[in-house]
Amino acid sequence: MIPLASFALAGCLAIGGGSDYIQAEDLKPAFPALAEVPDGTVVGPAPAPGAPHIFHIPELARMAARFQVTPVPEREICLERPLVPLDRARIWEAMHRQLPDARIEVADFSRQPAPRGPLEFPLTGLRQGPAGGYWNGFVAYGSNHRFAVWAKVKVLVTVPRVVASADLKAGQPIEAAQLRLEMRDDLPGLDAYAASVEAVAGRVARRSIAAGAAIQKQWLDAPKDILYGETVRVEVTNGAARLEFEAQAQASGSIGQTIPVLNPVSRKRFRARVEGKGKVSVRGTP
Repeated sequence: MIPLASFALAGCLAIGGGSDYIQAEDLKPAFPALAEVPDGTVVGPAPAPGAPHIFHIPELARMAARFQVTPVPEREICLERPLVPLDRARIWEAMHRQLPDARIEVADFSRQPAPRGPLEFPLTGLRQGPAGGYWNGFVAYGSNHRFAVWAKVKVLVTVPRVVASADLKAGQPIEAAQLRLEMRDDLPGLDAYAASVEAVAGRVARRSIAAGAAIQKQWLDAPKDILYGETVRVEVTNGAARLEFEAQAQASGSIGQTIPVLNPVSRKRFRARVEGKGKVSVRGTP
């Protein structure tokens, strides 16, 4: 019997990367009698990457008896999944398939040899900040197996950003003249920023926004039906009695919300329900 070290020197037979099983054709170079066995015949489970499978002489004899072939090999047979080192170009190409228009810098990557198979870097595996980060991927092998790999990267994409061209006040509607569209380098996959002037104009700033800032969607509210300081028509209903007069809104609000309103004559403040543009209602005595 030849020791395993001898196989390490001679090399193991390679099995196909797309199967979870060792098939008769994988053994034929060292077991010529199996030429009579149809290709695709399963003779055992495929080994994990980096773990050779050794067919010892007794096992080979049982296999020969099973298929009624002779002669039996005189020494053991070693099989393994071939492993190959990753390289920067192959990694970059896999990433570029996901982000064709991005600028990708690969600073480092996993050095462990991987099985042969398609290399994938899904977008869900990218984790980075402004200074860069890591992109986790995998090599697909067998019927449904993944061999994990990683790369240290910096990835930037050029994307449209809506920028405030003047200071924007909280609670005030934003006009198109207060905005401009710029192309900026940013991290991929960010959906936090507005990408068109039309998506911002007419909305209300939830917070103050400084000139030059790229506008995030979370900083915007839908336009209010009534704005602070606006003159509104108040409809008061008290039983069968109905009264209308003008007052001043003391806060902004949308339909269905209740806002404070000031009677300019009596200087009395009361709360009213927003019914629509420039219109509020009160039930009972305001």
